[in-house]
Amino acid sequence: MIVQILLFIAPLAISVRYGPMALIGCSAVSVFIMVEIMRMEPASPPLSAVFIILSVICATAALTAAGGMEWLVRLAGKAMRSHPRSIPVVGPLFVWLFTVMSGTGNITFALVPIMYEVSYAAKIRPERILGTAVAVCQLALMASPVAAVTYVFLTLTEPEGNTLLKTLAVTIPASLISTVLTSMVMSRYGKDLADDPEYQRRLAAGEIEPPNTDADAAEDLPPLRDRAPWSAFIFLGGVICGCILGFFEPLRPTNQVVQADGSVLDHTVSMAFMIPITMFAVAGLIMIVCRVTTQDVIGQPIIGTGLIAALLLASVPVLAGTILNAHMDQVASFVGSAIGVSVALFALILFLLASLIQSQVASLTMLVPAALAGGLAVGPMTGMLGAASGNNLLASMSGLGQACILTDKTGSTKQGSILINGSFLLPMLLGSVFAIALGLGIQALVY
Repeated sequence: MIVQILLFIAPLAISVRYGPMALIGCSAVSVFIMVEIMRMEPASPPLSAVFIILSVICATAALTAAGGMEWLVRLAGKAMRSHPRSIPVVGPLFVWLFTVMSGTGNITFALVPIMYEVSYAAKIRPERILGTAVAVCQLALMASPVAAVTYVFLTLTEPEGNTLLKTLAVTIPASLISTVLTSMVMSRYGKDLADDPEYQRRLAAGEIEPPNTDADAAEDLPPLRDRAPWSAFIFLGGVICGCILGFFEPLRPTNQVVQADGSVLDHTVSMAFMIPITMFAVAGLIMIVCRVTTQDVIGQPIIGTGLIAALLLASVPVLAGTILNAHMDQVASFVGSAIGVSVALFALILFLLASLIQSQVASLTMLVPAALAGGLAVGPMTGMLGAASGNNLLASMSGLGQACILTDKTGSTKQGSILINGSFLLPMLLGSVFAIALGLGIQALVY
């Protein structure tokens, strides 16, 4: 058992230094040792979850290549510039909305320069908006009807009677209200720019230009691709189609399946299959209607991000599952005892696991089966999904966190001396706590 624990911890420790690809490769090394040398039974990779991730990434990449994402971002930019004093709340709200619609937090990259420009022109500390936005883009994924993490959780809990409608009825209001509350708290965080010594030093040294109060007029932007709005409409149509199929089960096909004993059972096609098919169809329609080539799609940065996410899901849960399969009775007993002490311990474990693995999907894939075996009901589990935003603990080291730090020329958005204590820690903790508290209350009415 000690050797197995070390084989599980070693890839996590190595990934802190060398990144997610090292975690993928080292997880495979650990699984090889367990299976070939220790003769343990290997776990199966969650192929349905991988299928979901790849389909959503393909659709989002096609949307981006067709210019639909840029079109949506420009609409958001107009709205933010028209109400600059409200940017501490309006900026994170747009991040939440776009993440929910697109199923990926990568859209925040495009909103960061706009949020910085508007906040600085309004003489508002940019850290308040940028730090909150990074936290919100992870929190909002739990409320997205097309996010991979939503359907992975649904796939794991569907046998327990869970549905997409019930899940979103909890996660959407919980994450939305927590976004507003976190934004309001953070709007008072830190010194005003007029009292910030680092900003005043940069201003006096000429390292940064004074705020341009006329910055609400956007600079000339290059023209969008032809039919860029069409791609956005097609994508949103796919999102709506997926929601309808999830909300109304009779709309999905039902087939008769012959069992081993000769009996026949009706089997309704699951959302774990319908969502990938829908999103692949969306990608295909965007490419045909908007004349997007394969090279345009695979050249999008989100393809690389999605590939890493899919590989993480095909490796890390196999490592954890191989250990869990050998000790499921003990794990179920431990989880059951922990839940007996406090249901909220599920949230704490999920938060810590997500912060170690840096993947919401992989964390849920590992933890949910153990929690179900330990007797935790689906309702409270759904209410605590906000804890999965713990994967943002090292946000200052992520690509999005670095983008915010480098964009903020005032110096207010910081990395932190010990990596986690930068500008992104407080909003992440606030968002998680608010979302968990609200989610637990709402799930009592839904489930």
